[in-house]
Amino acid sequence: MNTYCSHCNYKFEKEPGYFFGAMFVNYAITVGQALITFFIASRFFDKFFDARILFIIGFVILALSFFNIRLSRMIWIYAFKNYSK
Repeated sequence: MNTYCSHCNYKFEKEPGYFFGAMFVNYAITVGQALITFFIASRFFDKFFDARILFIIGFVILALSFFNIRLSRMIWIYAFKNYSK
C-alpha cells in the first residue's frame, strides 16, 4: 500500500492499530459476498443446502480476499477523512 496518495498527498499510513477497524469492515463484506454466493449457487442444486455449495463459497471468498482487504481499508479511511478543509 502506498504511504501517500499521488493525487492529493493524503497520508494513508496512520498510527499503529488504525486499520484494526477495517478488519470488521472486511468481515461484513465477506459475509455479504458469502450470502450472495450461497443464494446464487443454491439455485443450481436440487437441495436448498448442498455441501458442495460450501466449496463454492470458499473459492469465492479466497478469490476476492485481496480485493476485499483493499476495499475495507479504503472504506475505513474514508469513514474518518476530514472533508471540512
